[in-house]
Amino acid sequence: MSSRAEQKLRTRRALMDAALAQLSADRGFGSLSLREVAREAGIAPTSFYRHFSELDELGLALVDEGGVALRQLMRQARKRIARDGSAISTSVETFMEYLATTPTCSG
Repeated sequence: MSSRAEQKLRTRRALMDAALAQLSADRGFGSLSLREVAREAGIAPTSFYRHFSELDELGLALVDEGGVALRQLMRQARKRIARDGSAISTSVETFMEYLATTPTCSG
């Protein structure tokens, strides 16, 4: 991958991380502004559009990424359940491990 493509991926990731960092129990996605997300990511607001057509597209990318992570988590849990036998405790343990090792969840 070229350094330009790598930089584009890093900036896209920075935008996604910036949006996640601003979300909380008191602040939902609908209250985010493109300018705030861009500022948090360290880019000019107009540069946002090189990565996402609008803030909603960024939100969909976050949902998609969360779905992928959840599917991987569930695969891990099913394997552990098959090995250890306890569906509830294994599921809870797997989920807690995920929260502890995922920066956007533990932070």
